[in-house]
Amino acid sequence: MQYCAMKVRGKTGARKTATRGFLKKSGRAKMAAARTSANGTGLGRTSDSDVRRLSRTYHLSNEALSRVTGASPRTVSYWNSGTPPQRSSAQKIREVTRLFDALADIINAKVIGQWLQRPNQQFDGSTPLQVIERGETDRLWRMIWQLREGHSG
Repeated sequence: MQYCAMKVRGKTGARKTATRGFLKKSGRAKMAAARTSANGTGLGRTSDSDVRRLSRTYHLSNEALSRVTGASPRTVSYWNSGTPPQRSSAQKIREVTRLFDALADIINAKVIGQWLQRPNQQFDGSTPLQVIERGETDRLWRMIWQLREGHSG
């Protein structure tokens, strides 16, 4: 994004600087705008309703949510009761939500919770939940890409 400042004279004849296009933002304003565009809240955090939506939409138990986010089951139950997640947990929740939203384009959202717990040949007999726990979400993303492109294997 480029900023272009130019000197102009106002109605009173006084000189002032005007910018064409977007106004130059301070460092704090830039960071706030980035957080807003990243998650739509402006807070840089995931709300408790996002956690509830994740568990309800994809039929995930607290145990499954704790496994995919790396949080304890107690922490997940706090999130479901309204306590907002910490920033690091919120980032993980956003990543998992993005992954599950992509999966929902391919398979029915209601069966994702069950699918996560079934061994899959694509993952060498591991369950998708185990693959996520090991930090190998790239394998799931690769599978999603292949299915979107029309490759079955």
